[in-house]
Order: sequence, then structure tokens, then C-alpha cells
Amino acid sequence: MLCLSVAAATYFGWVQFGAYQQRQQARDFADIDKERRVALLEVDGCQARVDLLLSMTDRLLKAGGMLVPLDIGRDIELCLARGIMSASGLAEMERTKLIRLFPVND
Repeated sequence: MLCLSVAAATYFGWVQFGAYQQRQQARDFADIDKERRVALLEVDGCQARVDLLLSMTDRLLKAGGMLVPLDIGRDIELCLARGIMSASGLAEMERTKLIRLFPVND
């Protein structure tokens, strides 16, 4: 009985350690992906993403309209959080009221 308990505890510990390693690896990959996206977004000051969002202005501002696509919203939030958005892009988003779709962290 003791051997069975030790074996079960060892197996449970091994499974938990494997799950921990997978979660840590997923976090590491997410951090690497975020930094890669930041590097790409810094090149044009996020202007390409802002232009893409501006092309959808009419649909986004209607009451009950569509949501901002996840990848565009994620990149624009990253631009705003890191402060890498160009002044002209930020001014255009404020002028069209699209800035209200993104929570600003103070």
C-alpha cells in the first residue's frame, strides 16, 4: 500500500511539474510574440493598424456595430500602452472618436 501511495504521489508530482513547464513555456512564447509585435509596430508608428481601423470607421461607430477585430485591437492597445503610436495616428483616432474603443490605462 505504501509503495502504491508513493508511486501515485510521484506520478502526480511529475504530471504537475510537466503542466507547470508547459504554462511557463506558453508565457515565454507570448512574451516573445509581444516583443516581436512591438518591434514591427515601432517601424511605422502603428500607422498601418490605425489606417486599417480608420477604414472601418463607419461600421465601428454605429450603435450596436461590429467589434474591433481582435488582432487589430490587440496591436492598437499595445501601441497605446507602449506610447509608440505616431502623433498623427493618435490625433486621427481622437478626431474620429475611435480612441474611445480602447481603454486608456493611466
